[in-house]
Amino acid sequence: MISLSDIAVLFVDDEVEILCALKSCFRREPYVKLFAESAEQALALLEESSCKAPVVVIASDIHMPGVNGIELIQRVKSRFPDTICMLVSGANNMHELVKQVDPGHVFSTLSKPIDVPVFKKTIIDAIDCYHNAKTGTR
Repeated sequence: MISLSDIAVLFVDDEVEILCALKSCFRREPYVKLFAESAEQALALLEESSCKAPVVVIASDIHMPGVNGIELIQRVKSRFPDTICMLVSGANNMHELVKQVDPGHVFSTLSKPIDVPVFKKTIIDAIDCYHNAKTGTR
């Protein structure tokens, strides 16, 4: 099993208040937490972290100015195919939006407002999925 302190989870949301709330909610989690206010910033963090604690999970808001969360996931999967991707949205039509992403590219979708215990469990499940894919276990 990979050590949680050696991996990173990247949270992406253009709303600073949400990122601040996520920082507070996840502060005690053992993995490295990274936060980005845009898709561009997230991609830069992914490049930087690849030689430190690799980002194994990215949780992105869908609706962001410029590059939205769906486009971000498509770019992430083309450049970092092993990264487990999650989408978060307050939109009622999230499942319709997710259909724009290649099947299998989105591990999970979560609705806002976020249920923090469910979010934490989903991230652990995503980390387990990453580990299982890397080691060939189930």
